Amino acid sequence: VHERGSGETRSCGTGAVAVALAMRAWGGESAPTVWEVQVPGGAVVVRISPDAAVLEGPAVLVAAGGVSIPQA
Repeated sequence: VHERGSGETRSCGTGAVAVALAMRAWGGESAPTVWEVQVPGGAVVVRISPDAAVLEGPAVLVAAGGVSIPQA
């Protein structure tokens, strides 16, 4: 998955939801409202209702860091 500004990542929640919404729109009212989207980092589930799209999937810490800000 390629994310603008980040490069290649193992998953993209925005992209997964966009794909599910596009497939739902393409399929019409008879299309499923729950979609499993496969990405390199694993599967995520998108649940679509008339007023929301909910993304479900694992959250994994892949890096940790810190920032030091000098006192003025």
